[in-house]
Amino acid sequence: MKLAFILGGAIKDVLWNIGPLSKALALPFSVIILISVLFSFELSPLSELLLIIFGGIVQAVLAVVVHRVLILGKNAVPQWGITKLSKREASFFLHAFFLSFLAIPFLPLLFIPGVGWVLCLIGTSWLMGRLSLALPGVAVEGGVFFNESWKITRGYQITITLTTMVAIAATYGPRGLSLLGPEMAVLSIIASAIGTILAVAVLSRAYLLMVNTNGPNTGGANL
Repeated sequence: MKLAFILGGAIKDVLWNIGPLSKALALPFSVIILISVLFSFELSPLSELLLIIFGGIVQAVLAVVVHRVLILGKNAVPQWGITKLSKREASFFLHAFFLSFLAIPFLPLLFIPGVGWVLCLIGTSWLMGRLSLALPGVAVEGGVFFNESWKITRGYQITITLTTMVAIAATYGPRGLSLLGPEMAVLSIIASAIGTILAVAVLSRAYLLMVNTNGPNTGGANL
């Protein structure tokens, strides 16, 4: 099954590259944890907004690093990661920002008793999944944007929907640990960051499977 290939490959890719990823992600990983800790304090609305935007930019840098290492190889980023923002990171942030709004058309489904949240999750995952290959495409500068992603995933609609559901669960699931008590807050932050890395790895593996079969090549590394 293609989903098993993607999930198994993603875990293998992360473990195989744990050394270079640990160095390249040390800075963004630390900043994400610091931002999460700051949110535990009482902040003004403006401070919260600025932290959210800054956190989104740092998350974009983290994702670009993971995509480039897993798709292009460890030499695709500096040893200690990306320390200067470029058009690539800005473009990735804007693409991810757009994708975050794709759940809105499916929110009315939540009013359906019992199965509403399931239908909302499936619909959101399908739409986000169809466009999601643009994220690794932008990260590796491989010529895959929303239009190309939509075409490439046409023959993988079930696979990309399930893959996106797994990525969403990996990203947001660990945050539930904070509900177990304040003593779990730090663990929840760390687990969420690790979950984000795994979610990006899953999307990287899906990109390799689908784009190498149906789309443009990733080309060489561009630091």
